[in-house]
Amino acid sequence: MALKTADKDKLKALHLDVDKLIAAITATEEVDFAVPEVTAFTAEQLETRDNTKVAEGKRIGEPEGEKKGKELAAKALKKKFGIEDESKDLDKVVDLVNAKVATGDQGLKEQVAALLKDKETLQGTIAEKDKVIAGAKFDNDLLSFFPANRGNGLADDERLAIIKSKFQFETVDGKVVAKRDGQTITDPKTHAPLPVKDVIGNYFTERKWVGEGPTGGRGGDDTPPPGGGGTGIKTRSAAEAQWKKENPTGNPVSPEFQTYLDNVAKDVTDFDYYN
Repeated sequence: MALKTADKDKLKALHLDVDKLIAAITATEEVDFAVPEVTAFTAEQLETRDNTKVAEGKRIGEPEGEKKGKELAAKALKKKFGIEDESKDLDKVVDLVNAKVATGDQGLKEQVAALLKDKETLQGTIAEKDKVIAGAKFDNDLLSFFPANRGNGLADDERLAIIKSKFQFETVDGKVVAKRDGQTITDPKTHAPLPVKDVIGNYFTERKWVGEGPTGGRGGDDTPPPGGGGTGIKTRSAAEAQWKKENPTGNPVSPEFQTYLDNVAKDVTDFDYYN
């Protein structure tokens, strides 16, 4: 009996040359077969690893942004007032400034008053840095949810941009939930919010990004028609090809391309967004 195609695909995912493996098994004499070094993980082990990465990112990323911002503010104050002290603690540096001002003249006191007035600005800078760090950490969390057997038709940052354009992520009761078109995505059985990891996995399946080939699963019938514009285009890949032709420096992972794609597809009832 022949090996099922689905089982062949699973073996290929382990970087095994299936045809050579079958030939070696069916050979009448002993033959050499190169078995690749593969580190195998169970689903439970993968989930444990991902949870560890997420927890470590939270533990390291969030406090680090606040710490760096306060150190920059402390350094700026020491330079401004000529304070020779190795401390990076913002509160301690402020105390040193106040102590120096107490023995200074009126002009120096006014200068300090102006700087203290800018305290909110400094705190705002720290908050902005924290926001940037939190955003980067969240992107890393989403990337950690990408299936291990995803194809190479698109780069991970391209997939990430598409996912963030299709879904909205909000924190509800301390947990991140995914929304699509403003509606929370729920488990069809329990009606509870579906875990973000499952939302990502389902979208990969929906887009046929799992096990895809190097061309991202596009078919051969996606050549744009002559004459430019979107007339006659029925697939996403054809629209992207036409977009690149009309916008050589344009980025297909951008709001401009999404607008172009929507305009192309709006009057095409059988438009294929996934090929």
